Amino acid sequence: MAKAKPVAKNSAPRRVRRTPEEARTLALASARRMLLADGPNAITLQSVATDLGMSHTNLIHHFGSAAGLQSELMRQMMSELTAAIESAVMRLRAGKGEFRDFVDIVFDVFDRGGAGRLAAWIVLSGEASRLAPVGEVVRDSIDSVERGADPGVAAHDVHQRVTSATLLVTMAALGDAIIGNQLRRMVGRERDAVRKIIGKLLPVVLEREASNG
Repeated sequence: MAKAKPVAKNSAPRRVRRTPEEARTLALASARRMLLADGPNAITLQSVATDLGMSHTNLIHHFGSAAGLQSELMRQMMSELTAAIESAVMRLRAGKGEFRDFVDIVFDVFDRGGAGRLAAWIVLSGEASRLAPVGEVVRDSIDSVERGADPGVAAHDVHQRVTSATLLVTMAALGDAIIGNQLRRMVGRERDAVRKIIGKLLPVVLEREASNG
């Protein structure tokens, strides 16, 4: 019987050749897993490179730096939020959804999706300008709602209602993602308490904005 060839010790793991698009997609997926498991500080080029068997240089080529990777991850999450909001708005227009559905979508992205923690970390790092994707998704969401508004309502009035609703839900979702768990435990409230409150407040805010228009 032929002897098996000895396996070389301490051999480096063989890297898989990937297209640039595949590399970016996998890197962002890895960064998101790290964000949810260990927080924003865990997202480094070296940790992602090690996770995927890529070279550190390869990731520098795609993202420039860890900050670039984090910003691109935020952009990806906000893009997903835009699509989800547009879907919720269409359901509301068709009478198939409720305000609470809209609230849940935004809260899920900032809480379970990790966007809230990442956004807070970016701001506290003194890099608030990297939150441009959040502004983009807010503007896109406002534009989407305004395009489907009743043509009999003045554009200014529509804008006031939509911006008020967007600010209310987004700020509440961000705050809940960052400190909601601690505050809820302090006052003895259930996990979705803030969602319920915002879901009830949202139609009131829209109605008040309409009457003040």
